[in-house]
Amino acid sequence: MSIAYTQGDHICALYADEQEQLAIVVDYIARGLRLGERCLYAAGSTAALSRFRTALESAGVDAGKMARRGALQEVTNAEIHLAGGRFDSERMLRTLNDAVEAALNAGFTGLRTCGDMSWLIDEPEGCEKVVEYEALLNQFFRGVRAQGMCLYDRALLPPSLLDHALATHPSCCVDGKHKTNPFYELPSIAANRIAQPGRVAWKIGELRGRA
Repeated sequence: MSIAYTQGDHICALYADEQEQLAIVVDYIARGLRLGERCLYAAGSTAALSRFRTALESAGVDAGKMARRGALQEVTNAEIHLAGGRFDSERMLRTLNDAVEAALNAGFTGLRTCGDMSWLIDEPEGCEKVVEYEALLNQFFRGVRAQGMCLYDRALLPPSLLDHALATHPSCCVDGKHKTNPFYELPSIAANRIAQPGRVAWKIGELRGRA
């Protein structure tokens, strides 16, 4: 049985194509909206956001209404992960902390974030800090009324990066099922580890076999 999403979670969602990605995101975001959380989704482009909204509507969510009341916020990676043209982990942590405070002050039960990490393919300035950032997010989410999902395209992103993603998230979403992650490492270790790209396929297979 897959485990439910709860505040404090930091989730690595692995997907193979846009159809699988949208199914994961729509399920995750719709759950948050039903729970009264503010949901923030960051995608690669405005076109991707449009396709997400269409999929959300098809799932029975009035996305326009949710956006108007501030429950649903949609941004591109360029607007959040790469604001100013580079990745800055300290800025991102401040942005997330401010977003949690704003959500609670607006009367929401918490903040639920979801971001596609495919921007890493282009290796923008500052991207070498992303593993350390992902490790730090575990402590961040445990201390606030929020949770986060990071989307990793297993077909496009290099195995070394996928291996780091598995090491820095306590839980994973594989084949649409949310599970505890036996390959998670403590932040102090994960932030400085050496990737094992040759073991990624085996790790994904092990995750698929877990209840």
